[in-house]
Amino acid sequence: MKYDFNLLEKKAKYYLSISQPHNALAIYLFMADGDPSLDAGYLGMRIGDCYERLNDQFSAKYWYGRAVEENPQIPKYVEARARLSSVSIDALLND
Repeated sequence: MKYDFNLLEKKAKYYLSISQPHNALAIYLFMADGDPSLDAGYLGMRIGDCYERLNDQFSAKYWYGRAVEENPQIPKYVEARARLSSVSIDALLND
């Protein structure tokens, strides 16, 4: 089956609007599969947003970082990554 990515994006945004980020995440991960540039970081940013809404800060930080890697000149990407700069595994290592 061939998918129209514009329709997928519309559906993902719909799921976000009704507070179902897990469904939006599934769509964005599907869209990102096999796309090494993540559409110039856009999909990395959207995936990071979904993970942040799901309160998975480690995954959000990773995906925001991927967005910055692909397009470091977009302030929104840089700001999202910087917002989670304090997310660390240090507490896990001190047990």
